[in-house]
Parts: sequence; C-alpha cells; structure tokens
Amino acid sequence: MASVVAVAVGGVNMSDLQQAFERHLVRSRFFATRDNVVVAVSTGVDSMVLLDLLQHLPLKYRPQIIVAHMNHELRKQSQLEEQFIRQYCEQKALKLEVAHWSQTLHPPTGVENAARQARYQFFQKVMEDNQARILLTAHHQNDLAETMLMKLTRGGQVSQLVGIRDQRPFTNGTLIRPLLPFSKQQLMEYALQHHLRWYEDQTNKDLDIQRNRFRHRIIPMLEKENAQLLAHLENYHQQLTELLAWRDQEIADRLAECIDRQGRMILAKLSDNKEFIQKEVLRQWLNHQGVYDIKNHQLDELLQVLTNEKKPQQSIKLPHQYILEKDYVTCVIKKMANPSENLQKLQDHVIELEQWYPVDPINLIAVSTERLFFGDEGQPFLQWLAFDQFPLRLRKWRKQDRIRLKNGHHQLVKRVLIDQKVPQKQRDQQMVLVDAHDEVVWIVNRKWSWFERPIDYQQSWRPWFIGIKNKEKKVNE
Repeated sequence: MASVVAVAVGGVNMSDLQQAFERHLVRSRFFATRDNVVVAVSTGVDSMVLLDLLQHLPLKYRPQIIVAHMNHELRKQSQLEEQFIRQYCEQKALKLEVAHWSQTLHPPTGVENAARQARYQFFQKVMEDNQARILLTAHHQNDLAETMLMKLTRGGQVSQLVGIRDQRPFTNGTLIRPLLPFSKQQLMEYALQHHLRWYEDQTNKDLDIQRNRFRHRIIPMLEKENAQLLAHLENYHQQLTELLAWRDQEIADRLAECIDRQGRMILAKLSDNKEFIQKEVLRQWLNHQGVYDIKNHQLDELLQVLTNEKKPQQSIKLPHQYILEKDYVTCVIKKMANPSENLQKLQDHVIELEQWYPVDPINLIAVSTERLFFGDEGQPFLQWLAFDQFPLRLRKWRKQDRIRLKNGHHQLVKRVLIDQKVPQKQRDQQMVLVDAHDEVVWIVNRKWSWFERPIDYQQSWRPWFIGIKNKEKKVNE
C-alpha cells in the first residue's frame, strides 16, 4: 500500500485520546511551551499521529515544532514520502529538516542498524542546529511490549526487561516517547477518524526480522490468551521502573558507606553486605568510574579476588584500559596509561587518507574517499569539503578556535565544551580536525562546523568519509 487516506469509522471517541495525551504531557512535564522540540517523522501512521496530536495541543502546552525526516533511500517509495512530508509541513507552516542516507553508504549487511545510527546522527545535528534539547519519537505501547518480550527471550539483566523508557538522555538533551501509554490500535483509529494520511513501510511485514515476528505472530497469539496483554506489560514496565529506581538509590546509599574520601573501596565495608548486594554495589562503583560492560560472571570473579584474604594484593585488568588494584584493606580503579602523555606525543598530525590516528586513549580517527574502507568498523560521517581545504590536520584545540554555525555566526570551541559539560581533564585533551586554513572542521566526537555549500558543490567539492573506531575492540577480537 503506497498510502492511506482515512475514512471515518466508528469506535472509540478519539477526543478521549487527545485528552489523554494532553493529560499525559501535563503530568509528565516533558517540555514547556517555548521549548524547541524536534519530532522524528517517518511518515508512518505512528509519527503522523504524534505530529497531529502535538499540533492540536492548546497553545499553553504546545511546543515549537521542528519536523525531522530521514530519506533512507531504501525503497522506491522513499521519494514519495519525502515529497509528502515537504508538502504537509508547507501547508501546516511547520519547520522541516530533511536528510538523505545515500545508497553509497548502505552496508552489505546490518542495514537496519546502520540506518538507525545514521538517523539518530541526523536527529542530533537537527537538535544542535535548532538549539533544541528535546527529541520526540512515536514509540507506543506495542513497541514497548515487543521490546520487553524480545529482551525476556534473549536473556540478560533484569533492568533490560523494562524495555523502552519514556525518556532517556540523548546527545545534550533528552529523547522522549510521549505515546508509550497508547496502543497501536488507538493510534490507528485516531488516524482514520481524523482523515490523516500516512505511508506504510512494507519491510515491517518481513518475518525474517525478529521484531516483525513478535509483532505479527507472537504478540497476537499471546493476546488470544489474554486480550489485556499490552496493558499488563505496560503495568509491569511501570512496576519495574519504580523498583529499579528504588534499587539504584538503595545501592547508591550502600556504596557511599563503602567509599573513603579518596574514592577507594573499603573491602570490610563491602563485605558487610549480602553477596547479591555486594555485586550491585561493585557494579555501580565501576559504572561511576567509566567501566561498563561488566558481565555477571566477571563481577563474581572480582568479588572472589576482593574477598580472598590469602592474596591481599592483586591487580586485575578491566575493559577500556582500566585496572583494579587491591591493596590489603582497599581497592582502587586506575587507568593503565596516562592519557595526557599519550596525546602529548600525538597531538598534531597531517591526515593521510586511510590511516588511523589516535584522538584519545580509546578512539582512532581516519579519513577516506570510500565508505567501504571502514567496513564494519567505526561510524563514518559523510562530509562534503572543498578541495582547497586539504590536507586536513588533527591537533589539540586552542583558545581562539571556533566553528561555523548554520546561521552564519561562529561559536568558540571553548563554549561548545562548556555547554556540553565536558570535564576539565577531557577538555584539556580535546582534539579538533582542522582544514588547510586552520579552520575547525570537527570538534572530534562533539560538534561539526557548518560549511555553506555552493550550488554546484557536487562538481566543485568532494564527499569525504570521516570515521571513528574503538581501538580496544580490535585488540579484544
């Protein structure tokens, strides 16, 4: 089906959905009237309903809407969808930002995940360009149920069973999912009754994709057992969210009792807790210091080392070049290498194509004219640059450095780092990619400069791929 133009149907009074949506926003206090809010719109029924609901909010609750649409160029229909949303936003006087994920960037495998990464990188840029701190997506109750059941099937931490949270940190702001309490059926009935137009993505019916199997087969079977499945799963979601919030606070209180003024873990204090609490205290302590991805069995092994009185001094290697040092009555986490020393030696490089250069103790950067160079490594960004901007150079940022903004203004690199709340130690070691004129192209992993392209840029400029990868991942493989 290319598109759907609704006809009126009977059923639920959809003014109830509007009122419920409004009450949900007021109760949750997701945003204020003057906030710039980026709304991710695919032109599917879910995002079109979200966009319509936002526009029908009373003025005292309605934010400043910026529509963000990514043309993934995955289907012939993609061009029609882009034309539709352009016309829609023009008719509704809505600001629209559109980006293309060129077919040359499509990987041979893992297209779905790569598309998602490209999409959210685009959303981040739209937020930065519009000084917006809020991104809204149209995830709903069915998406929540699918995610919870998929997580349950895969196994893992109890915290993962929460599924999708209604909000989470994203770039320098917050990603919010205001439709999470509402079902797909409610959204569909609203769309039909309000004569909304939308486009169906045929890939949503592909049963080779796991989520689609849960959506079209598993959940309908479970709903035959209990028609209230979605509501019950949302209730479990709320209970789990509250329980985990309580648990995290309780663990934080226990952790505070186990840490001395130098931030070292006092082993005797840790041992005063039951073993399952010890594990969670240790996990939170590690997370606070930047050590993630610790499995349950690894925590068990660490606890065995820390509680082994026969070996009072131990040094244990952790992910991301950290080490845990046990010294009789305390233990501490340290970096294996001094980041400032490493960067002092490698602080200034003229970039040669398809060569990897360190930008911090963990990450490497490379530049290539070909997307294929990166393979499955890194997350390459596409950037069009003029020929006279080369060669590029990698160096530490300087006090006078600034980047170009879309509006023709400039912003100091220092201000970007302050606004993004970058810790002072990291700020001192921040690297920038500069062009042949020593103008900042990219505050690495922070923010891009905006270069105004001429009309014939595709002839006079050239696309370059700039990628980042974790060098530890290669070592561990």
